[in-house]
Amino acid sequence: MKRQVVGISHVATPLALREQASFSPGQIDDAYRALIAGGVAIDMVILSTCNRTELYVSGAWTLADILTFWENWTGIERGLISDGLYWYQDDEAVRHLFRVAAGLDSMIVGEPEILGQVKGAYQRAQQAEVAGSLHRMFQMALKVGKRARTETLVAQNAVSMGHVVVELAQRVFGALRGRRALVVGAGAMAELVSRHFRASGVEDLVIVNRTHAHGQALAARVGASAPLWSDLRSEMARADIVAVATKSADLVINEMLAKRAFHDDANRIRFLFDLSVPRNIAPAVAHVGRQTFVYDVDDVQAVVAKNQAERMREADAVGHIIEEELKVFKESMGATHVGAVIRSLQERAEAVRRAELTRMMAKLHHLSDEDRALIDQATRLMVNKILNDPVASLRRWAGAGDQHSLATALELFDLEREAEKPTLRNAQSLNSPS
Repeated sequence: MKRQVVGISHVATPLALREQASFSPGQIDDAYRALIAGGVAIDMVILSTCNRTELYVSGAWTLADILTFWENWTGIERGLISDGLYWYQDDEAVRHLFRVAAGLDSMIVGEPEILGQVKGAYQRAQQAEVAGSLHRMFQMALKVGKRARTETLVAQNAVSMGHVVVELAQRVFGALRGRRALVVGAGAMAELVSRHFRASGVEDLVIVNRTHAHGQALAARVGASAPLWSDLRSEMARADIVAVATKSADLVINEMLAKRAFHDDANRIRFLFDLSVPRNIAPAVAHVGRQTFVYDVDDVQAVVAKNQAERMREADAVGHIIEEELKVFKESMGATHVGAVIRSLQERAEAVRRAELTRMMAKLHHLSDEDRALIDQATRLMVNKILNDPVASLRRWAGAGDQHSLATALELFDLEREAEKPTLRNAQSLNSPS
């Protein structure tokens, strides 16, 4: 059964087209049901996220069949996505899936979400009973993803600004549980930082925003309190960490405000992060106290770039894991396939032996039961010895992934069974959601 993957991703396809080409969960379920109802001998797993849509297929479908299926279920015309389309077969299809699961093919190298998305796509296909011969491939992909994250640093080190804020604070404070964090602003960056604070164990989280209603809305989403803008100074005085992320064109925290907020405890360790452009925290605030530290956007992005570079260096180590597991996969699939071939060969030889032995024994009425048993044993040993070298060769070829030699053996011993191949017309008849 040929394994293929056809897909598009963030690498070469813009978001607008990725949106049009994506499958909703409902479409995936309906498509799977159509495959089952149509009796098509195709195994499939559909992986559809904001950054990629990929169809993993095992069976006799051609590229045209797969694209027709994709077009009819999503409405996307193949010509619109042709520039960014990729198509991998057999080992390359497996290697691609392993790279995806390991996070090497992600927009952010090593990002953790993709492994869960691969697992979810696989489980959805399992539940629909369409994963079939793709089971082993996806099981090993999940293993590769886990190994990449436990045996290398590809998923370590923060690579988002929100995460870096938490990482830098943790370098000094250690665990952030028990620390008080203040977020100034209520936009996307403010929400990202707030969620990272929550995930890191910060329980006492405060959101302050000029438009109080917006601050309250964010606070409700992340489980924080939302005092008034007029309380900014008093909230700064109580905070261990302050993150400012607003769209203000003016300074939000100047030197005077910081002095008034921190004057009662100037030696207390405080971290202030200015994630705004233009800057919302005056550089002079860093000199308000000996233990007051201010980081601006450039400082945070420098850490992001450094961490991203470290992740990229780990890509080689992940690549070794992928190639190692790909070899194991090929050997296991070859062993599974060749086992059936060997059994067929042995069964055919045994059937010939028994048929000829029966005809011979019918003419040798004078033989005793003991003689008949000896002849039966001798012919059995002869057949086993004759098959010994071919069976050893089959196992050796399977272990080496020598598909050409295996195919030749199938043809030589007349063991190849032509699988029922669904035609494009059959595919078209059950592709349509109508």
